[in-house]
Amino acid sequence: MSAKTLLKILVIIVCFSLISCKPKKTTVTQDIVFKQDKNAEIVDFAAKSWDSISQKIPPGMEEAFGFNDLEEIRNSSFGIPIKMYYWQNDNMIESNTYRVPIVVNGKMVSLLTVSADNEMTTGDFGATLLAQNIQLISDSYQVKITGILRVHSITTDFLIFAEMNTSYFIQVTPSVLQNLSQKNVLTITDISTIIHNKQ
Repeated sequence: MSAKTLLKILVIIVCFSLISCKPKKTTVTQDIVFKQDKNAEIVDFAAKSWDSISQKIPPGMEEAFGFNDLEEIRNSSFGIPIKMYYWQNDNMIESNTYRVPIVVNGKMVSLLTVSADNEMTTGDFGATLLAQNIQLISDSYQVKITGILRVHSITTDFLIFAEMNTSYFIQVTPSVLQNLSQKNVLTITDISTIIHNKQ
């Protein structure tokens, strides 16, 4: 294989990776009035918004957003919302933003962002690679991912799950994804140490 052909293949792979990670922007809003189950109402809002949002997927680009075809887009369902957290001043800060998993055949294929501040709005749609990583870690560790901690200072996400009323974290990095073991399960103290060591 010539160097020119190899370079073309590499460019195609990089372009596909960028497309699959780049969120699609669209907006739907609804005033917030949570009556009972917040997660259920967020999922209901996502489901009601899905028709208009999914139409933004360009024809022929279904795979870039995690779907094999239009039928999968039409028949997709929604998983339990995953709450977003951010790291600020050595603390984990709770947000009113959720990533709602879009599920096909029991597997997360993409994520829809729902903000629940003064009104519910949908924003970004995509993050196919992150959705696949959440599914991989959830399956491998047999846990339910309930949150994502985003640490901007080290450009890293940590997936959150709970056991015995304690939160645990798994870092979403290539080295962890290639070697999924119990040593990758972290506490909030571990995260603080990692952040300080990398700054």
